[in-house]
Amino acid sequence: MSKKLLSLLLIIGLIAGCSKEKIYKDNLNGVWEVYKYLLNNVDKTNQFKAQHPNYTITFTNSGSFTEFLTNPDSTYVTGTYSFADNDEKIVLENTYNTFVLDTLGDTVYIPHTLKREYTIFNLTKDHVQLRNDTSQLYLDKPNP
Repeated sequence: MSKKLLSLLLIIGLIAGCSKEKIYKDNLNGVWEVYKYLLNNVDKTNQFKAQHPNYTITFTNSGSFTEFLTNPDSTYVTGTYSFADNDEKIVLENTYNTFVLDTLGDTVYIPHTLKREYTIFNLTKDHVQLRNDTSQLYLDKPNP
């Protein structure tokens, strides 16, 4: 009898975990803008917005993200996101290339993977706070 109860509790736990991730993905889905930025607990919102005018990050239900940066050129950073630590953290992962010349003078592309991890706070369909060791991003969805 106790094995059946344990199995049932395990199944319920797995379903609840999957539901939490689905809810998080549904809530994250869409375009987000930074309305407040703290660096080492000091408000640096104006500096962030001056360095990254028109910054947005877009999340999809399929687990991808796109960041739009302008400084001074427009750049799109694309990658994937996943959840860690019992869905309390979001991990953004993208690949970028550096370029070097080999001994023959040819350009060689060297791929690098960048992982950024943030603790998620106050996630709703129109607000989220992402915090790491040094910064806190307060994001909301722009009005249509």
